[in-house]
Amino acid sequence: MKRVRISLLLSLMAILLSTCQQAPLRPFFEEKIPQGHTRLSWPRPPAAARITYLTEISNEKAFATPRSWLRRLVRSLWGRPDERFVRPAALCVREPLLAVADPGRAAVHLLDLVERRWTTVTRTPDGMLASPVGVACLPDGHVIVSDSVRQALWIYDDNGTPKGRFTESELQRPTGLALDLTKRRLWVTETLAHRVLAFDLTGRALDHVGSRGSAPGQFNYPTMIASDRNGGLWVTDSLNARLQHVDAPGRVDRLFGTAGDRAGAFARPRGLAVDTAGRIFAVDALFDAVQIFDDKGNLLLVFGERGVGPGQFWLPSDVAMDERNRIYVADSYNQRIQIFAYHAPNPD
Repeated sequence: MKRVRISLLLSLMAILLSTCQQAPLRPFFEEKIPQGHTRLSWPRPPAAARITYLTEISNEKAFATPRSWLRRLVRSLWGRPDERFVRPAALCVREPLLAVADPGRAAVHLLDLVERRWTTVTRTPDGMLASPVGVACLPDGHVIVSDSVRQALWIYDDNGTPKGRFTESELQRPTGLALDLTKRRLWVTETLAHRVLAFDLTGRALDHVGSRGSAPGQFNYPTMIASDRNGGLWVTDSLNARLQHVDAPGRVDRLFGTAGDRAGAFARPRGLAVDTAGRIFAVDALFDAVQIFDDKGNLLLVFGERGVGPGQFWLPSDVAMDERNRIYVADSYNQRIQIFAYHAPNPD
């Protein structure tokens, strides 16, 4: 009898919930700037701003669409806590989806930036995620996740439902993922094998580039990767403190970078992104900054510094860009994603 009463109560609440008026949905980036507030920007005024701080995301409560009192009651009765980032390490964005790999939580967070929904994924088809460290957003809304401990690539739909393994190929510590839409292939960093691999979108292995070493075309524990507009690939060659470029045919055709503690050098290079003009946005975890280079390796701008405030980072690990020139930075040890607007210079 007690179970029947509980079931009836929940059914009644579900009916009331479905009939409640919902607040109009407001896309996340339609937040208004308070009157008299000046956005943080780089370079500093009076120079023309190239990077402007917009906002941050750290937890579901601050991000999700405001809920009615009834929704809050149902959520409380069901005992579901608000989600939050623990150690966000990698991300991809394809509007309206922002996907965040969080090895500190052993989860992947799927955020709908328009509907303001937060979905957390922890399961695979045959168990649990162990160490998700890379994500790639496919055009159809599916998400591919690299799990470095389980040495597998998993595929999920946009609701977070696990669909199986992306490939049956054996992998040695897969980490970074990059999607190349020009040739419809997925690049994967195989960190312990010191190489990058290419797969078609059915999961069939196509080719690989690299071996261990310090010569051009060799890698020393590569980690994150990013595709460019020409079908090429930039690789963070971590322990060689440099970035290497793989051209569309699969050859390393250029590289730049050196170890150092100054702007333009690399201390602990991590994630990177490439804009439509070929400019490279590279995160350095020890500099607590994002450095912007042209495709020849010339330093254009640096933004960020050590700290916990807006525009400050603590061991950042990845960066991504959307089609509207917004920059998303995985600020790992501040347990948040910071978001910036990029004001690209006019072409010459």
